[in-house]
Amino acid sequence: MKALMYYGPNDLRVTEVSEPVPLKNEALIKVRACGICGSDVHGYLGITGRRIAPMVMGHEFSGEIVRFGEGTVCDYKIGDRVTVQPVDFCGECENCKSGYTNVCLNKRFFGVMDVNGAFEEYLAVPVKLLYKLPDNISFDEGALIEPLAVAYCGVKKAGDITGKNVLIVGGGTIGQMVLSVVKARNAKNIIVSDLSEFRLNMAKKLGATHVINPKDKNIDEFQRDIQNILDGKLVDVAFEAVGIGPTVTQALSSLRTQGTCIWVGNSAKMIELNMQYVVTKELKIFGTYIYTHEEFGETIDFLSEANLNLNTLISKEIVLEQAPTMFAELVKTTDKYLKVVVKFE
Repeated sequence: MKALMYYGPNDLRVTEVSEPVPLKNEALIKVRACGICGSDVHGYLGITGRRIAPMVMGHEFSGEIVRFGEGTVCDYKIGDRVTVQPVDFCGECENCKSGYTNVCLNKRFFGVMDVNGAFEEYLAVPVKLLYKLPDNISFDEGALIEPLAVAYCGVKKAGDITGKNVLIVGGGTIGQMVLSVVKARNAKNIIVSDLSEFRLNMAKKLGATHVINPKDKNIDEFQRDIQNILDGKLVDVAFEAVGIGPTVTQALSSLRTQGTCIWVGNSAKMIELNMQYVVTKELKIFGTYIYTHEEFGETIDFLSEANLNLNTLISKEIVLEQAPTMFAELVKTTDKYLKVVVKFE
């Protein structure tokens, strides 16, 4: 079978490899669609240390079951359309027993480190990680459930946002998905901040009530923009979806007293922030890390019931042979694509 093999920084090649053999309690999935994540692009550049060559990336995927490992007993059948929760958790550590499978002490993550992912025609995965796709969710949308789950869980941590004023800092894929969830949760005003007019236009299309391009604005000017939009008020909830110091500052400075900030972005390891501002305004800050296995399932139910059109976020569909060139393009062009999906026939 064909696989997109990562051999080192800036070195991706479509390679012939052996088809995996599913073990007991595993299913062999024929991959139908796999999204390219920003973390995959960073891995391709070799700047994170989270891709150990040679390996196959890809953790946002859907497909269909073609075979089970010998002795496997489960509720699925051959031909089922599925998506895969890509965090292989142990179920035995204290975090798993508390329901926090996202921070399993023994986890493996498909498409990360040295664990092969779904930029290949077939992949064997534990049946415990499978979720059946509802009939109204396509394979393409099934591949976007993973990033949607990140957004869904971030919004979930904010509590009830009905009728509240919300700021989303960062209009990339996750930021746009946060926007979609926030809109479905009946926020009042939804403001999106980003340096890219392409992303801001997408945010308008998805339902943002206001957008701000903070280029050439200092933090006081940015705060005044928020107040002008909200008749002198600041926002109730801010979602930071970039993960660097300046955008964290934007999010915090936009909050009313006792407002809530959800940190979804995960880029810079260390940042500086105004601690006195946080303390004297009694701000609440929550970090959110991907999703639990249960929350991944909740996301599927949410997508099916809310009837979101995730296809709007797909900027381009390609085949596996086009992927090496596409990765190189994504490194150079950050203002043209939101989500690129690799399709398999």
